Amino acid sequence: MAKTAHHNLKGQSLELLQQYRQEPSTQIRNQIVQLNLGLVRKEVYHWLEKCNESYDDLLQVGSMGLIRAIERFDASKGVAFSSFAIPYIAVKFSITYAIAARRYAFRVNVLT
Repeated sequence: MAKTAHHNLKGQSLELLQQYRQEPSTQIRNQIVQLNLGLVRKEVYHWLEKCNESYDDLLQVGSMGLIRAIERFDASKGVAFSSFAIPYIAVKFSITYAIAARRYAFRVNVLT
């Protein structure tokens, strides 16, 4: 039964992605985000241990990566959306992590 639900979710997501590709709209994009938020949550839990950012902050940043992936996805390339989206989500986290890690390392040189 779980396999059927997963397959149905995948099919619904792919159908919405194709609709979005033909006629982009905020409503369709938001539906795709809701259906694929589990991808972001998975990455959030992975990155929570690596940086000092909060769950909500990472969820927001990851969702921005997911939106970027939705905007760039092309189903005709033969790649699964989840495989396509994970790097976009992870890159957003790695950038956030790099910025947070260097937050206190900035130096200001003052010429006197």
